[in-house]
Amino acid sequence: MSVAIIKRNSPNQSPRPEGFSIDVIVLHADAGTSDIGTISWIQRAESKVSYHYLVGRTGTVYQFVPDSEKAWHAGVSSFEGRKFCNNYSLGVSFANDQKGEAFTELQLSAGVELVAELCRTYEIPLNRITTHAVVSPGRKHDPGPLFPLENFLTRVAALL
Repeated sequence: MSVAIIKRNSPNQSPRPEGFSIDVIVLHADAGTSDIGTISWIQRAESKVSYHYLVGRTGTVYQFVPDSEKAWHAGVSSFEGRKFCNNYSLGVSFANDQKGEAFTELQLSAGVELVAELCRTYEIPLNRITTHAVVSPGRKHDPGPLFPLENFLTRVAALL
């Protein structure tokens, strides 16, 4: 990958079920107040939460679960009628408190590069980049109204 990635491990993962391949990217925001706090939470078994990637406020990208494994990021979810998004998706979260905090340009730029690289690697089209709010409606709202989704997708498309 062209994006520098810091590897961290989360115990909150499991094997992808046989026959499932990666074909969706689910965007999240973590609702944490600090990158360090979020990293610590993801690395704790009792959280039962993980993402494949976290894009920090300064643009640092962390990977907690190998792409080949299932991260526990979407919970009860479905995309285009297919349930259990964790089985076939990659979870990419952005550090953000979800209480009015703006997403930084550094993290958006790093996120664009990361998602474009993942799209190239797994041949994922733009229409299969979605949000936690879409796959878990009524239950989740992230990455939230301050996330510039349309602009983000336009920037990803420009790199593909």
